[in-house]
Amino acid sequence: MAPTNPSPFSPEFWRALSQEQRDRATARAMEPGAWERAAANYDDLERCEDYLRQVEGVMGALVTRSILHPGARVLDVGCGTGTYTIRMAPLVEEVVALDSSPAMLEVLRSKVRQAGIRNVKVVEADWREYRPSHPFDLVFASMTPIFRRLELVDKLLAASSRHLVLVTWAGIKENPLLHRLFLEILGRDPQAGDRRPDMFLLFNYLYTLGYAPDLRFFHGCWRRRRPKERQVEHLLWQLELHTPLTPEQKRRVEEVVEEAAPGPEVEVVTRVRTCLMVVDKALRDHRCP
Repeated sequence: MAPTNPSPFSPEFWRALSQEQRDRATARAMEPGAWERAAANYDDLERCEDYLRQVEGVMGALVTRSILHPGARVLDVGCGTGTYTIRMAPLVEEVVALDSSPAMLEVLRSKVRQAGIRNVKVVEADWREYRPSHPFDLVFASMTPIFRRLELVDKLLAASSRHLVLVTWAGIKENPLLHRLFLEILGRDPQAGDRRPDMFLLFNYLYTLGYAPDLRFFHGCWRRRRPKERQVEHLLWQLELHTPLTPEQKRRVEEVVEEAAPGPEVEVVTRVRTCLMVVDKALRDHRCP
């Protein structure tokens, strides 16, 4: 008779934990339209030194390990506005950049045109429905709600012939302004129990599947300086992933942003810890000669 509760050393344990932690925010974040509102502000982080240090660290690791090379075919899942797609494309044969948000992909297409890049194929599709036509040397995904669905992580693994590379949160994501609004409007700490897409779940799941992901952590403070109206819109988007807001609650968001800075712009700082996770599928079944 099978045990009622699976062992933490089995994939079933982590699949069950992932199922238990699903909520409205997870479901909403998986909807294609959820990211349309974020597209206009998404690249603000490209002006943040700590964020760029992470991006450069990820790219450096992929180059050093020869994961990116002239013959490589890459699938960038949940590519967004193409932060990594644009950087990987000159180093490989082809990048298929997949996302479900038309607005995000329009920003990416503009970047591709401006850079004169010719080896990026942009695909508008939901990863839950997409069927790759062939395996890729590298499947890459960064900061995506796909990580909250372990069956979709299985699909990432299946699409890769060699490497799977994930960039995700690692236990720290502290934004005082958002924290204040969560407490006032939603009545809870945004970090309370909020570790669904964290590296801890992903690492343990992949480990119980027989893989030994290499990990590298990044620490930093992500700074965004925006006009107040853009910051209000971004905060409304984040809050409304969790629940619809009343007109009064929306006005309160405007008031809090106004209180945060006297001028036309407001700087928001998020203390973060993120993780680069590299899976080499060839190592799982290595044999001694």
